[in-house]
Amino acid sequence: MEFKWKSYSALTKQELYGLLNLRQEVFVVEQDCAFIDADFKDQDCDHLLAYQDSELVGYLRVGKPGQRYDGPEIGRVLTKESVRREGLGKVLTKMAIDFCALKYPKYDISLSAQYRLLNFYKEFGFEPIGEVYLEDDIDHIKMTLTPIEKTKHFFQWKFDIHPLILLGGIISILIIGSSFIKEVDIAQLNWVAKIDERAISKEKYQSYLESIAQSRKTGLIDSDPENILERMIDEELLIQRGIDLGMIENDSEIRSIIIQKMISSIISDADELTISQNDLENFYSLNEDLFTPSPKLHLIKLSFKSNNKELAIKARDFLIAGDFAKAKSLAENEVITLPNTILPTMKIREYIGPSLTQIALDLEEGEVSELIEFDEQAHILILIKKIISSAPPFGDVSKEVESEYIRYQGEQMLDEYLEDLRNWYDVVKANEL
Repeated sequence: MEFKWKSYSALTKQELYGLLNLRQEVFVVEQDCAFIDADFKDQDCDHLLAYQDSELVGYLRVGKPGQRYDGPEIGRVLTKESVRREGLGKVLTKMAIDFCALKYPKYDISLSAQYRLLNFYKEFGFEPIGEVYLEDDIDHIKMTLTPIEKTKHFFQWKFDIHPLILLGGIISILIIGSSFIKEVDIAQLNWVAKIDERAISKEKYQSYLESIAQSRKTGLIDSDPENILERMIDEELLIQRGIDLGMIENDSEIRSIIIQKMISSIISDADELTISQNDLENFYSLNEDLFTPSPKLHLIKLSFKSNNKELAIKARDFLIAGDFAKAKSLAENEVITLPNTILPTMKIREYIGPSLTQIALDLEEGEVSELIEFDEQAHILILIKKIISSAPPFGDVSKEVESEYIRYQGEQMLDEYLEDLRNWYDVVKANEL
């Protein structure tokens, strides 16, 4: 079983579609309850997804404090029919409790429970509050739990819980620590030193120690643990001071590194995509031009000083009349001239630049261009010959197609992620006020 904690902005389209589909399958179809499941509250929730062999079989969401209740709310708890009575619902609930206790330690946890599940939630310490009420024509009751961290007997709480639930608690800590969670850093709960409110985690410290130990034949010496900790503190002090001095805001090199690291992290999932032959063939058929070799051109360029425009016009008239020799005699002698032969487009671009190359590509064989005023000169292009290649068979470029497909999917992931970030953060443009 694989568990994933995801904020709304971190959900992929496939994950969002999958969880909405499963919620409708359970809450709307199975429970015969005609209500709008997509309630526009998902944007303010963290989502727990449980997968078995890549199939979504369990789910719940945790709403932020201040939405429906003062504290966090656990909701939409469900399991797919094929895995029910295997204890997954309890594992999910325990993971949600641990998540809330870690992320929102100062708040009680609430949920709106179907009344028939009253005893189920009581097993976790939830207590009913108030009267039974109707929600979507089903009896519900509010239930509240004080997080484990706020009790005095942390290690005495509910040791009679099923082992799967305890396992779920352990898994939840591991998952939360590596998930996209905006408001919590689990590593800070287990630290070896602090600089103001920023912690150096024990995990990172142990990793440093192990690295030093492996790099020496004799292993660690007695002074290493303390010395390494002091160096880590020094590093953190310098980083914190750099932040205080505004380096993240003002240093373009640092900002560039952060941006590139973020982009690499976001698009890294593209390398793990399951790609079918059909996917690649469809992508190829829609983008054949990407894999078609650029035209080859036999091109001549005549250039003139900008103050000799009349001379350039006269030279063009000679070209139209078919007198190339007279036209060429009027042109400037260039330091670097185009070879008098057929060249690939990329090579021509190296000689005359992208702007003139694009104009050349639009010419027909034998055509003389209009006068082109560019880069403080006047130019005339004469296209002698153009060779246009057709797209190669898919089998000849399948590797290139796969690479381009992965790159394209990475760009899509980045665009979607940035769009989610715009929903996550408040973005205000001055000219829109």
